[in-house]
Amino acid sequence: MYKQQAQTKLFFEKDAKNWQIKSDVNKNKLLNTVQERNFYVVNQIKKLKINSLIDVGCGTGDLSYDASKIIKKSVGIDFSKNMIRLAQNKFKRKNLEFYNKNFFKTDFNERFDCLSANGFIEYLSLKDIVKFIKISKKIVKKNKFIIFGTRNRLFNLFSLNKFSENEFKKTTFKKFYEESIALNHMKFSDFIRLKKNKFEEVLFKQPKTAINVDKRHQFSPLQLVDILKKNNWETLDFCPINYHPVVPSKYHQNKENKIFSNYIYLSKESNKLPFIPFSSSFMVLAKNK
Repeated sequence: MYKQQAQTKLFFEKDAKNWQIKSDVNKNKLLNTVQERNFYVVNQIKKLKINSLIDVGCGTGDLSYDASKIIKKSVGIDFSKNMIRLAQNKFKRKNLEFYNKNFFKTDFNERFDCLSANGFIEYLSLKDIVKFIKISKKIVKKNKFIIFGTRNRLFNLFSLNKFSENEFKKTTFKKFYEESIALNHMKFSDFIRLKKNKFEEVLFKQPKTAINVDKRHQFSPLQLVDILKKNNWETLDFCPINYHPVVPSKYHQNKENKIFSNYIYLSKESNKLPFIPFSSSFMVLAKNK
């Protein structure tokens, strides 16, 4: 286990109870990032008529449980013992299973209609992200789906903080800015055909965030289109998560900002691509070709 994974496991073992509170819709009047990601997966399960789900990095199990109410089989796995213990104690259904397992050290004997992974790839090395995508192809049935969340590198351009300062110094800034403009006016089918920025690690030192891990990866939509395409996945959708109507320093000072963020997420607007550059993360939906 490399440093990034070890830090991640240590943090989530300690934070399990707090994570369970954040995941509980009944204890939060406003949606947070965890809940927005979970709702996106559940909505896609309904829309795509998915019958079985494996949720990788399931945490305290809220998504796995919500999915179990509308599908035939729901499985959650996580390498945190504390997370799985809380999930098993809270959620019990005949079609719901939780396992304390490491995704990369597990032999999967069955295939699923969908694999979800929220808040997962940001804690992996680039090599393991590619490995995750390749293993997922063996777990997900042909013409079925993968859904995962990612921290948004494009948001660095608009957060107007140290992340922005670091991005501005890089030669890739112009390309990421052009990608943000394209999201504002292009159709999805045209957007995913644009020339991609290289799938790479952010090399500058990242400012500290609420999760105490030295390194958490960020990607733009086109970076992920590229790596998915190379592994024979077809990207079908992006959805903004945690939209910021103002810069982060102001966003957290006023509850009305978060109410507006909820409004954007819950709106029936069919095209949400223009909101992605101003969202701290986004969801990806792809099909196993």
